[in-house]
Amino acid sequence: MVQYTKEALDYAQQIRQLQGRGLAIVDPVKAELYLRKVGYYRLMGYLFPLRVAGSDTYLPGASIDTALRLYEFDRHLRHLVGEAIGHIEVAARTAVTYRLAHAYGSFAHRNAANFRPDGGKGNWHESWLSKVDEQVCRARETFIDHYKCRYTIPPFPEVPIYMASEVMSLGTLSKLVRAMHSVDQAAIATEFHTDIPVLLSWLHAVSVVRNIAAHHGRLWNRVLGVSPKLPRHGVWAGTSSTVPQTRLFFMLCVLNHLLKDTAANITHWRTTVSDHLRPLLVDPSRRASMGAPDNWETHALWQ
Repeated sequence: MVQYTKEALDYAQQIRQLQGRGLAIVDPVKAELYLRKVGYYRLMGYLFPLRVAGSDTYLPGASIDTALRLYEFDRHLRHLVGEAIGHIEVAARTAVTYRLAHAYGSFAHRNAANFRPDGGKGNWHESWLSKVDEQVCRARETFIDHYKCRYTIPPFPEVPIYMASEVMSLGTLSKLVRAMHSVDQAAIATEFHTDIPVLLSWLHAVSVVRNIAAHHGRLWNRVLGVSPKLPRHGVWAGTSSTVPQTRLFFMLCVLNHLLKDTAANITHWRTTVSDHLRPLLVDPSRRASMGAPDNWETHALWQ
């Protein structure tokens, strides 16, 4: 067992430690500003690619300015990813709400008979409803307040599906879709021009990436921890060897596909993302870190 004994360093000590390990810091004032406002360990995620493998020392020519540019690049990338996910969330909520409400009524989600018995572990529907009710109670939406004040049957927080779906988390929505009957799942998948196993996998991956972005986590070179399914048809077939599914570029391709079935201006989003990626992905090592192939701009998945 090894005990952690390192003491906290003040900003000046942090700068000296980085310099002592070979990192060039031309402007200590700027460096200290980022250390104060961003934090040493958050910046370490952007400094790590500049280090000698397996060592605390930095590669020759490594500069904190490079790390700060990566940080700002990633910050804007999270914004672009969040913009796409916002459109996808709205489209998914709308598709699920429309299907369930028209097939089973305004309170479709409250009746376990409207879902598969094996839709989750144990008494999944009861625990799922409990989570939805918590999210409804926490919501600060005018339409929720209006419903609560006007209607008493059924008792609050039992609200119609088209209200509940607007305030439940994407993860909660994904669990609902996973439990739907096959015929209902197929109707949702058709809206996004894919099959249900792929859509369920993609929605889960979108939820994971959304959480990373929402908590300001490093995104650009992260191994995402999920592997979105690869469709077996069309442009997706046979691409697993060129675009690794656990890296961000594949996820950008998934977002690109899903956005085609939303109200978003897909061409504008894809062009903006391409313009943002291009300066960084000139570097082969950066392409590898993001999982982007050499021909990423013309790759079939990015069209």
